[in-house]
Amino acid sequence: MIPRSEYPRPQFVREEWLCLNGEWQFEIDPGDSGIERGLKDRELNDKITVPFCPESPLSGIGEPDFLNAVWYRREVKIPESWTGMKTMLHFQAVDYDTTVWVNDMEVMRHRGGFTPFSCDLSEVVKPGETAVIVVRARDLKDMVKPSGKQSKEYKNRGCLYTRTTGIWQTVWLEPVPEIYLKRPRITPDLGNRCFHIEQPLSKNKSGYTLKTKLNYKNKTVAEATVAADSDLAARAVLEVNSNDLHLWEIGKPELYDLSLELIDEAGQVVDAAKSYCGMRSLTIEGKKFKINGKPVFQRQVLDQGYYADGIMTAPSDDDLRKDIELSIAAGFNSARLHQKVFEERFLYHADRLGYAVWGEFGDWGLREQNLSSCDIFYNQPFATMITQWLEVLERDYSHPCIIGWCGLNETRQDITDEIQALDDVTHGVYLAAKAMDTSRPVLDAS
Repeated sequence: MIPRSEYPRPQFVREEWLCLNGEWQFEIDPGDSGIERGLKDRELNDKITVPFCPESPLSGIGEPDFLNAVWYRREVKIPESWTGMKTMLHFQAVDYDTTVWVNDMEVMRHRGGFTPFSCDLSEVVKPGETAVIVVRARDLKDMVKPSGKQSKEYKNRGCLYTRTTGIWQTVWLEPVPEIYLKRPRITPDLGNRCFHIEQPLSKNKSGYTLKTKLNYKNKTVAEATVAADSDLAARAVLEVNSNDLHLWEIGKPELYDLSLELIDEAGQVVDAAKSYCGMRSLTIEGKKFKINGKPVFQRQVLDQGYYADGIMTAPSDDDLRKDIELSIAAGFNSARLHQKVFEERFLYHADRLGYAVWGEFGDWGLREQNLSSCDIFYNQPFATMITQWLEVLERDYSHPCIIGWCGLNETRQDITDEIQALDDVTHGVYLAAKAMDTSRPVLDAS
């Protein structure tokens, strides 16, 4: 039985995909010397159950000590039925600094432990051939990185729990055409009774169009076909008649189904995906937080998304859903998703259960007591903070359950000459969120 085999990207769904969770070869590289010792090119000495991190019991490893680097290896045959398509290798999350090789060719480097990344394998392996996938994940003990509530000491204590290293969310393959749809940005506009769809494309080609259709309980309530050949994103507006207007509210989560089709100059569908969306507005008037113009008191649980046997990874999809149901049963109507970026399946269940959340990022450890000198700033590239935060906003923008953002947590903002750099970072993270998303409120730091 494949663990965590449910579709990992529930708001942008294609029919064909292949889950790569399950047994992988594995080896701990305590000195981060694996390249010199040939780990990239040989069989590894242990086995691990992906997508659970090696610190967790569910992985079959259960090593809670500091792991500076870990290696993974797996062979997989690309389905012959994908002939004529590009093969994309997706990692939903790997902590922290990742390099991926396929058939001895480096195909990706990614820094950040919370956000997904994809590798185009079309130049290194063809359908019907075997891909040898090798992954190195570095998680150096003294690196400045967003650890959140992961303990910086050997033992977990208080609210600080065991660390996560390496793959901790689903790994999967997906075929896409030469020109394909990327993840859409769906913005509800309640005042004008419409959804704004911004649909990025891998590239553009003369004569292509985008067809969008909005359904509510199998009834088509809006559709539009727009040009998709003059920009790297097609833009559509789906206007909803007042009789077909159904609002997403806390405890009453009305949702629309959205279909997306990319059509070539001959009228043939070259790519298609399914999504969903919720119509709601967010406003702040004085001290009132309003959803759809109605004041809402946010009875929030602070949720750190920790599981004793999976650590940051839920043992099952049901565990994600049950966490929300237990919170609702206890009288909460919303949550602050604290100190980590939750699996997207959690947001999917929150969307469908009418459970509002604030999206956050993990704590980078930048506090005044750590700043006896500014070396911490000048020796670390803070550009990665903005990059990783923007990746979160891109992944989660369209989820109606998210009612606000907070990019920095437990980070002081005292304005002194010594830590002016921290204020600059705080302001940058805030501005990035406001530039990416004008539809939600943003906290600069909690």
